[in-house]
Amino acid sequence: MPRTIKHRLIVYSLLFVAFWFVFSMYVFYFNIKPQKFISQITPKEFGKEYEDIWLHTKDNLKLNGWFLKNNQSLDKAIIILHGYPADKGDLLSSYLFLHEKYSLLFIDFRYFGKSEGKYTTVGIKETEDVLAGIKFLQDRGVKKIGIFGLSMGGATALMTVPQTQAIKAIVSQSSYARLDLMAETQYKNFYILTKPLVFLTKLLAKLFLGVDIVNSSPQAAAKNIQIPVFIIHSEADDQIPFEQALILQEALKHNPRAEFWLQRNLLHGETSADYQNRINNFFKRYL
Repeated sequence: MPRTIKHRLIVYSLLFVAFWFVFSMYVFYFNIKPQKFISQITPKEFGKEYEDIWLHTKDNLKLNGWFLKNNQSLDKAIIILHGYPADKGDLLSSYLFLHEKYSLLFIDFRYFGKSEGKYTTVGIKETEDVLAGIKFLQDRGVKKIGIFGLSMGGATALMTVPQTQAIKAIVSQSSYARLDLMAETQYKNFYILTKPLVFLTKLLAKLFLGVDIVNSSPQAAAKNIQIPVFIIHSEADDQIPFEQALILQEALKHNPRAEFWLQRNLLHGETSADYQNRINNFFKRYL
């Protein structure tokens, strides 16, 4: 092969690699810094008294939250965790039904809503946010703490369990099981480039965020969870593939108190007619 042609091939190869590296950085950046939403609605619009509170994480972030006290059940509370990219107000109207029996704590995860934070780790470092919420409730005299989490919120709830004994029960809806598999889903239309792009995502997460998206996962946490867990997912979920729920089901197979409600035709975050009753019955048994 003539030297000129060989030289050009090397240059083109380097440019090809550089292009995809820059592309992966671009996607990575917008995944950890998505557009932020701040809901204008508050519990006041639903006739609910609440405290607008600030939580403090161990890594020195201030998080905004709403605390709705239930005077008939002062020792029981449920933490409500939103999905990606949303804020605490996104779940307000849908989960106020739990306030009939429990105090509620709605949290803006780091970076989202009114909370501090320069980026999101889509659940991994957000476990610190949940721990800050738990401390707040314990300081208020709450002894039995449950968690409801949607999507990223559900994943974060599962990953928090190994770090505390305070959580008594979890409802996790439409959670992912592993972020690296979610990255594969994101890049699936790039065919032979899917694996290299996922590798770059793992590398960037390690270099810039200090997180391991393979081993820091709901799947890994679920293998050691023995508290009551209620997994909700749908085959028609258009954001988190149903296979992620099956991975969690396998990881939880040694937990006799793990329950699963796997549905067929609901999109991400959608609910069916008996949804509230099922969640109420689950928390009633374990809180």
